[in-house]
Amino acid sequence: MAVASASTSEGILRPALSVRALSLHILILLLALCASCDSASERRRANKQEYITIGALFPLTGEHADEGIRALNGLKLARQEINAAGGVLGKKLDIIALDDGGDEKRVVEQYRVLLERGVSAIIGSSFSYVTLPLAKASEADGIPVITPTASNPEITEGRKNVFRMIFLDDDQAKVAASFARGNLGAKTALIMRGDSRYESMHDVFAAAFRAGGGRIMGEERFKEPADFDSILSKYRNRQPDVIFCAADYIIAAELAEAVHNTGLNNSKLMGTDAWDGILSFAHRLEPMERVYYTAPFSFDESDPKVARFSQRYFDNFSYTPISTSALSYSAVQVLAAAIEKTGGTDAQALINTMRSDVFDVVIGQMRYDENNNPHNLSTYVYIMQIKSGYYSSAKKVSIGEAPL
Repeated sequence: MAVASASTSEGILRPALSVRALSLHILILLLALCASCDSASERRRANKQEYITIGALFPLTGEHADEGIRALNGLKLARQEINAAGGVLGKKLDIIALDDGGDEKRVVEQYRVLLERGVSAIIGSSFSYVTLPLAKASEADGIPVITPTASNPEITEGRKNVFRMIFLDDDQAKVAASFARGNLGAKTALIMRGDSRYESMHDVFAAAFRAGGGRIMGEERFKEPADFDSILSKYRNRQPDVIFCAADYIIAAELAEAVHNTGLNNSKLMGTDAWDGILSFAHRLEPMERVYYTAPFSFDESDPKVARFSQRYFDNFSYTPISTSALSYSAVQVLAAAIEKTGGTDAQALINTMRSDVFDVVIGQMRYDENNNPHNLSTYVYIMQIKSGYYSSAKKVSIGEAPL
């Protein structure tokens, strides 16, 4: 109505013109805001494109937090070195590490968080019982997953997207039996069975030890370390040459102490890769002098790659690396090399590259077999022993060699 009166009243005209001016001003502001939003979106996209992001799941809290922290240190060192060398496909490598708490349910929840954050692949977890639900959850999504240290065969079997850096349970149990017979001269063995998740390794060790001419003196089952003294006292007068126990490093340290206290002075202790880290939980060093265990890595390996890695790890974290750190470091190396070879992060293309290529990493040159296990002549089992309070390698055995 104000416009219709324009010819007779200048005062009525001014409000009408002000409304138009205000509308035009608002329109300009909206256009500027949209342009700003578009620019911000473009900046976010550009920033995202500057990085290739992978995820990691490890027990960073709880009783096995030291295991997770060692794994995380390996990731940090690999990322640092890769980015210093120019990154991956010219982009910086970023790693989002979340705490799975060593829990089967939490690891799946944290896996979903990583998917929401758009990671290209996932490294984790540390233990087989946690990694198995992760493997099952990831199978439907088809995202590449590499576990550094979970050795249960079921984790990768039949799953094209799930890989591992470590040897299988059966392989290390056979090597342990071979070393006990051939190198320790063990004629008799006592098997200490605890967690049912390690049953297959006990079975394989027993079969391989017998096949090599040894005798299983007894097979005992414990529920907790408090049971050790009463069990071991039964063998004080007929001491086994070797005591084999597949358990984690916390229980292994308790077992070593109990063997020493019980007076089984002639018995050696033989364990698996889960014993790597046992010195962190040792009550005293003297009982550790009888300890031997299988491991996928030894820092005193003569390979120059291992020497460089071990020195850089010590320089960054002030202690010597053991298997967990080396395997998580190697897992990053595999993923970075596969992304470079693939030319991108498409999940299926990345999986295809990982299943077909040869990777030269700090733990050796490796190719994955049909079940995504590093099962070839360049993958080794080290027999580690504790000497004067330090980890030391006693023997190096190729996975491809017949253990017995």
